[in-house]
Amino acid sequence: MNQNIFVSQPGEIYPNTCERCIKRIQAKIENLGYQNQYQAIKSEGFQDDKKILKALKKNKGDLNLALQFIKEAPEKKPRKQKDSQNQSNEMEIESKKCHKKCMANKKEKSSVDKDQIKTQRALERKKQKLQKMIEEFPQFKDFNQKMIQEGFEDVKKNFKALKKNEGDEQKAFSHLKHKLILQNLQLCKAFSKGEIQKLYLDCNNCFFLESNFLKLAKNGNYKQIEQKIATLLNLFQSCYGSQIEIVLVFDNSKLVKDEKACAEFVSQDFKMINARPEFYIADDAIVHFASKESLDDQNSILYVTSDRLLQARLVEQNAKKIMTSKCFFNIMKEDFIGGKSYFAVIEN
Repeated sequence: MNQNIFVSQPGEIYPNTCERCIKRIQAKIENLGYQNQYQAIKSEGFQDDKKILKALKKNKGDLNLALQFIKEAPEKKPRKQKDSQNQSNEMEIESKKCHKKCMANKKEKSSVDKDQIKTQRALERKKQKLQKMIEEFPQFKDFNQKMIQEGFEDVKKNFKALKKNEGDEQKAFSHLKHKLILQNLQLCKAFSKGEIQKLYLDCNNCFFLESNFLKLAKNGNYKQIEQKIATLLNLFQSCYGSQIEIVLVFDNSKLVKDEKACAEFVSQDFKMINARPEFYIADDAIVHFASKESLDDQNSILYVTSDRLLQARLVEQNAKKIMTSKCFFNIMKEDFIGGKSYFAVIEN
């Protein structure tokens, strides 16, 4: 048989496309994972690759449906017998059509060169931006090199960190580390009875969890909010079903300063602590307490805070279990205290 013709269906002969087009069609079949079905159809005597691809795509690789599609496809009208000269001219026309398609593909490939030019221009723009950054902070060039060595390769983020911390390289480095920690941080979503032996609660972080807390805060009644939080944690401790030490940490609590009111809650396993004057805020106090805990104990300690920066700082102190305030209060309400008792405290 002539190399320039092939059988589409038994008894049908059509001009062949160029080899590149055939390879392109076969590559599509391979990418779709239809090679086995393709070979099976070929073994049935159907050789039109383009029609086989169409049948397989339309029927999502189903061999039987694809065969049926090919068999039921309307047959092309048989061509009139032509002399060899006319047949040769027809094949030349087909070849030119395929050549045009191949040239179009080459033009697409030439777009890769344009992309390279765009990349080079982008690099030039980055260099210009870097120069402006260095002009604003002369130490940025050395700082950026150090950060790249530490794994922080985003120049823009490095500059923002330095600018946000007013040129303090140590604070900028800490800022970048905290950002990285938070990207990979997996917060605790649940815990069971007996799993937790100690709990640190960032109390000021809980002042706006409930609508009633918000109303009291607007009127400046923070002491009442603190009493409600302490009452809820007392109830949780009694309902937990296993010994657990609870540490409530405030920035500067009026309740803690009222020794008589505070005595109603405090016990050996229930502590209420003011961060001030030893620490500026509760975050600093909680980080300090976390640094004093042993690595073995960290597996049974839960830190409750929604403060993202504090979460990152706690990870640096080897904290293993960190939970948001909202998540903890929901678990406390639904799994331990019960909704009725919970809202009785909140709304009282």
